[in-house]
Amino acid sequence: MRWFGVCYSGNQWIFEGKSVDFRAALSLVWLSVYDANRLGIDCMGNCIDDLLILHRFGLIGRPSKALVIRSVIWSPPAPGWIRVNTNGAALGSPGVGGCGGVFWTCRSFVKACFKIPLSQVFAFEAELLAASLAINYPWNLGWHRIWLDNDSSYVVQLLSIRSDQVTWPIRQAWQRCIHQISHMEFQVSHIFREGNQVADALSKHALGLSSDSWRSFTPSFGSSLVGNDYMGKESFWFS
Repeated sequence: MRWFGVCYSGNQWIFEGKSVDFRAALSLVWLSVYDANRLGIDCMGNCIDDLLILHRFGLIGRPSKALVIRSVIWSPPAPGWIRVNTNGAALGSPGVGGCGGVFWTCRSFVKACFKIPLSQVFAFEAELLAASLAINYPWNLGWHRIWLDNDSSYVVQLLSIRSDQVTWPIRQAWQRCIHQISHMEFQVSHIFREGNQVADALSKHALGLSSDSWRSFTPSFGSSLVGNDYMGKESFWFS
């Protein structure tokens, strides 16, 4: 309301030629600035001019959060290990879902990949199902040294503490997963989405499928992304 009073007085002076008590108007400006400062809902621009203006008003500036940039580079597993990147997606909450994953050798070659369409699921359920499939597949083939990467902190946490507390529609698959990783050499890590692009592309492509797809090579739509990881191409994560 105070700022409205300042604007109204200015309009009277400019458009109606009425005199204005500038001391009263200046007082309203100061009070409006103090009111805005108490709200504390915004930040100053990170520049000297803004800081000097705020100091003239006797206020302490709130600098905006500095941008954090992190380099993300995918790396292969140690010899004897298989690294698998997984991801899940859903068109809605819940909605039609899909999940995908890619298995890598220590030489950065693709050993296998999958893309599986899912029925009505939440996105986090699609993520969990992707991880459980990525464990069940190597378990059946006798690959018992698995390093799983996922860009969901929730999935990584559940696997790290071996928790089976998930929603009932996927509980059976998840309990099987927990049992299997307890009987293999297993490690799990979080990776930013920028380093998980192959699995992300597979999960999104699975949304339009009518049947499961398992291959020993990546589809053509993911070949360039595979090439980027193979060459250790750097990506960037911003926050």
